[in-house]
Amino acid sequence: MVYNPTATFHKKTLTRMKTGLGSNGDILFIQTRALRDQLSSSFRFVYSNGPFFSDPGPGVLPVYKDAGPFRSWLRRPLQNRAQEPRLHMEAIRKCLEGTMKEDEQSGASGQWVGLMGFSQGARLAASVLFESQRRQNIQEKGGIVRGYEGDNIETKLWDQRWQFAVLFSGPAPLIAFCPENDHLSSQSTAEHDPMYRALDNVNCSGELHITKPTLHVIGVKDEWAPSQRELYEKYCSKESSTLVEWEGAHRIPIESSIVKDLCARILVMSKQADFVES
Repeated sequence: MVYNPTATFHKKTLTRMKTGLGSNGDILFIQTRALRDQLSSSFRFVYSNGPFFSDPGPGVLPVYKDAGPFRSWLRRPLQNRAQEPRLHMEAIRKCLEGTMKEDEQSGASGQWVGLMGFSQGARLAASVLFESQRRQNIQEKGGIVRGYEGDNIETKLWDQRWQFAVLFSGPAPLIAFCPENDHLSSQSTAEHDPMYRALDNVNCSGELHITKPTLHVIGVKDEWAPSQRELYEKYCSKESSTLVEWEGAHRIPIESSIVKDLCARILVMSKQADFVES
């Protein structure tokens, strides 16, 4: 998933791409062209827009000024306080599932396996991967899977065995997709609003670690890089996470040498995920 739009790998592996705050799927489609060209023989990308309308996000203007309407996965803090987490998270789930169903109805096939996102969309991608991991662990133990949709309810998003995530400029913290994790922040966009950064101060513990493979891509000139490193360092297992830093700001890299390296890493990561799942 990416920024505001989201993408998913389809074919052997499918990655859902999510866009960041104030972007959309069309913009993300353009921004990930270089990646898509090199990975097209292994993956098919599916892009999704966030459920909420938004002003243009960082870096969107002036290049994409005519590419609206712009979308967001999370509402601004003052708006979001008026909406209970259940309604907010269910809006996100239904939005993603709508994209998945449209893709399959168009004749597409393949397993949904990976998540990719940029900025706010990367934060969402990491959160979906964590929630999928949490639910799988509970199911394997024969426990009750609780979510905002209800207890032990089958849904298209959570029925998939998401295996890995590619996170471009993805900030901390994770977003809670179930009432049991409501101590996680689901009601702020702190990476773009320092006034609400305190809402995202959670006490991370081992049980909050993502143990599935993640690739974190961070521009060293990105003003939100500290929060992105926090996602990598505090919320992801050292054994399964990889950090790639590059000389850029808050954007998806398009430089050929960097893209080539990232594509190679994504292919290796997907094979590792296949091994873990087998």
